[in-house]
Amino acid sequence: MATRATSASGRVLRSSSRSRSETPATGNAVVEEETTSFKGGIKKFALSNATSGSTSAASAVVETTEITQTVETTDSTEMKKTAVKRKYTEALSYKAGASPGPKKKNSSYAPPSKYAHLNGVPDQLGDNMYCMFIGLNPGIATAQAGHCYANPSNFFWRLMHKGGLTSRLCRPQEDVILPSEFNLGTTNIVGRPTAAQAELSLEEMDEGVADLERKCRQYRPESVCLVGKAIWESVWRAKHGTKMTKAQFKFGWQDEKENMGIDKKNGYPGARIYVVVSTSGLAAGYSMEYKTQLWKELGDWVNMRRAERAEAAKQKGKITDVEESAAEKSSVNAATVEPESSD
Repeated sequence: MATRATSASGRVLRSSSRSRSETPATGNAVVEEETTSFKGGIKKFALSNATSGSTSAASAVVETTEITQTVETTDSTEMKKTAVKRKYTEALSYKAGASPGPKKKNSSYAPPSKYAHLNGVPDQLGDNMYCMFIGLNPGIATAQAGHCYANPSNFFWRLMHKGGLTSRLCRPQEDVILPSEFNLGTTNIVGRPTAAQAELSLEEMDEGVADLERKCRQYRPESVCLVGKAIWESVWRAKHGTKMTKAQFKFGWQDEKENMGIDKKNGYPGARIYVVVSTSGLAAGYSMEYKTQLWKELGDWVNMRRAERAEAAKQKGKITDVEESAAEKSSVNAATVEPESSD
């Protein structure tokens, strides 16, 4: 009686119990091969040459039988086995509590040593600031000049003036007078200079948020302006531990619950966040009209606060003048009172 064995390729070898004399002289074995059709399978029987050096092909009688049940192909079966094996391997390699490896830096990342010959740019901060401007990091031209936003292609100083935040168009070298003359300030989320944003890692940007919070608590500005979308995204990640979605992002004023540097113990409500488009000349995705509109909205708010603070100081000055006048009058009256005679 014949027996059947399945080969790795999915074909079934059928050997015969015939005597040696009944076996073909060519050394051929009878091969049973399964193929597929649209409605079922067809079994095909043929003779294959088992001798590697044979040049003659043996003829065979093809015997076909219809199969009513669909036969799965060998490739499909092998793919399923591979998928199961992969899942099993991953399950064995998993370690409970294991943390993911460090994030890979982008291909454009530049280590600090690349620009170690350049100095950073000092912060220009002071007390009673209406707004503290937070940039990404110094560019090459800015680092060489030693003053913020010094690249001629950067629109920072022009937008500051167009928005009404400064009474004149200032030069980068005038960044030092921003706190004293305009009650404004500048700083960066990352201190080291690079030629492009892509040369920074997300980790060092996120780590810079804690220092920004500290500066807010120290100088207590009324607001902060994040000059670029990437800065707001870093602040969000540091605060919430998750990536900001498209639905959550917007330019302009943000919700007060996102205020930076909140210090309830000392009565500081934190700095309100305002986000504008990056002023870099490379940020060409938004029109200058839209950029100017954002800065004018911030400028209107700053000038409103300037007027309110001036009025408050004026009222305080009037009260002080009245109190001083009353004190002086009281002092004069006391001096003119004649002492009683001892007689």
